[in-house]
Amino acid sequence: MSNLKIRAYSLQNQVLLELPLVEQRLERRDGAGGDWMVLTSEGFVAITDDVTPIPVMGNFLDKDVFNGISQYRARLFSDDDSKWGYTVWLKVGTTMPIGYSFGNYRAPEGSWGEILTPADLNLTYLWGVDFRASNGASYSDAQIKFFIDEALERTERLLNITIKKQRRVTDPDSRGLKKGEDYDVEEAYYIFKRENIQRNGFIKTKTRPVISLSRLDLLSRSNTITSLLRHSILDKTKGVIRFTSFLPKLNDTQRAVASVISPHGPDFVNRTFNYAIDYVAGYETSDDVPADLRGVIGKMAAVELMNNIGRGLMAGFSSSSLSMDGVSESFSSTQCATSAFYGADIKAYEENIKDYLHEMKIKFSKMQMTAL
Repeated sequence: MSNLKIRAYSLQNQVLLELPLVEQRLERRDGAGGDWMVLTSEGFVAITDDVTPIPVMGNFLDKDVFNGISQYRARLFSDDDSKWGYTVWLKVGTTMPIGYSFGNYRAPEGSWGEILTPADLNLTYLWGVDFRASNGASYSDAQIKFFIDEALERTERLLNITIKKQRRVTDPDSRGLKKGEDYDVEEAYYIFKRENIQRNGFIKTKTRPVISLSRLDLLSRSNTITSLLRHSILDKTKGVIRFTSFLPKLNDTQRAVASVISPHGPDFVNRTFNYAIDYVAGYETSDDVPADLRGVIGKMAAVELMNNIGRGLMAGFSSSSLSMDGVSESFSSTQCATSAFYGADIKAYEENIKDYLHEMKIKFSKMQMTAL
């Protein structure tokens, strides 16, 4: 059974939950290191053998909230084996900013998490920058998150790595898999070379790091000849699959080989055999991302934000003056018509980003290799 869908809204001193119209068990935890508590007739209490939960359904208003961040989860009340549905962290009450740079954020259970929070950008990477334009308009958290997500994907592309967890599979359509439910990214088959099939070799996945490997099949067209999963080990950091035993000889699979190369001859094997690989790439949660990688993403997002915020505060110019009845006033800035209002800060961040990408590209994007 799929997870229950829960929507949650923070009303500052209360939390409104929209739950499915089915009786379910509701639990809450307060703070990044808090334990789960269950809803009873006396409110949310610690889970013990003596506690009697009460079922809820539909809308639920939690009035007795924690001053900080809270997360909720729910499952079918009458089925202890049903899957939990989770909310993200909700900021409730009056509290300090939440984020990695404040030491009070971690990925919520059931979710990958956020590489950075809007408060990280607003109060750390852009500390002292006014987020309100000259006309009074202000940037929302949703807009800031958009730039964070954009910087995350750009960093993945520039370093040829996967940061946010992805399920990558081969030939999902023929297997009846649905994107978004069963997998995230479709990959092509990996190349097979007949001349080296009897030697120990390795396969380098198309991205890295790799969390887990669930399928490693040697295929004849679309038919599985043999599964090599039990005869392989995975280097998660480098994204390399190494074989721990000799691969099958051609005469071990004579019938399967003959069915695909006849009447074309043995030279046709290389164009007929492939590896099908399913794996999970990226970091398990946002908590596992290295601090320096998180930092460069924050700086990328900050550069884009400063470009937009600077334009909203003041159009590019170098100086202006006003004179009236013998009284004059002039103003000069370090910018010009083609430079941003926060030009010096943008330049400093861009140079830092460039240096980091140059140094880390060798580490993350080594020479591409295929299966031997």
